[in-house]
Amino acid sequence: MKIYLFTLLCFVAYLPANAEDKSTDKKQNMNNYKKDVTLWYEAFTKKDAALLDKILHETWVDIPSPPGTAPGPEGVKPLFARLTTTFPDLKLTIEDILQDGNKVVVRARMAGTQKEAFMDFPSKNRRIDIQVVDIHEFKDGKIVRTWHTEDWMSGLRQLGVFEK
Repeated sequence: MKIYLFTLLCFVAYLPANAEDKSTDKKQNMNNYKKDVTLWYEAFTKKDAALLDKILHETWVDIPSPPGTAPGPEGVKPLFARLTTTFPDLKLTIEDILQDGNKVVVRARMAGTQKEAFMDFPSKNRRIDIQVVDIHEFKDGKIVRTWHTEDWMSGLRQLGVFEK
């Protein structure tokens, strides 16, 4: 009976310690996702497309994707080049990061001065400062899917597109 009680006591003592380790690992993964997702925004601010290769999975899907965009990380690189050339002082600033499981939601600001034509609108050398909201889904430590929305109506207004 003493051996049975001793074995049961050891087993019960082991359970909380093991559960705590798993919880710590889960929290660590969640913190890593939050940390890793910042590479997406740093890539645009630092004009470093190599950061995209570090964070995007080879099967990455952009939702909504511009027409004619190639799948995977290579598909975002023409847009990356266009944005960082059109807005040479482009800066993406993260304002909030929230996480639920393997999805990370980011509210950010995108700001920069238009120096070249953008979506066939000539440059008036004006500054844009718009809100961006992204949901990034992670798998195997990389982003596999990104849903995004930007406040382009405000941005185009700021660029003077609707002026006569």
